[in-house]
Amino acid sequence: MIKPVIVFDGHCRLCHWSVQFLLRHDRKRQFYFTTFDSDWSAERQLKSDSPDSVLLILGNRTYSESAAFLKMMSFLGALWPLLGVFWIVPAPLRNVVYRFIASNRYRWFGKYDTCPLPTPELQARLLN
Repeated sequence: MIKPVIVFDGHCRLCHWSVQFLLRHDRKRQFYFTTFDSDWSAERQLKSDSPDSVLLILGNRTYSESAAFLKMMSFLGALWPLLGVFWIVPAPLRNVVYRFIASNRYRWFGKYDTCPLPTPELQARLLN
């Protein structure tokens, strides 16, 4: 099975909180994580479609913005996959909401000057 890789902004407090959320709810320990400024991302020349996006890499497919979020939720247990109902909303509309939140994330949640040290659980699944 191909393990999904989540590429995120390591300086963003909202992104860091999101990674912690995923670690708590990813009971099967499926996700691996890396930041856009990691060597792993640089070797693959990863850039997001939007500077405010997260990427989900699953095999040879790359998801960004709201599609990445919805696809991530599909991997989690409990009721999180039910958010998949939002796939019926056209991507341009979903992404307007996504981009609004993403473009305000530093103002609303703050920004780290440097990437915070990973927790031991994150360290075990971090791609450098």
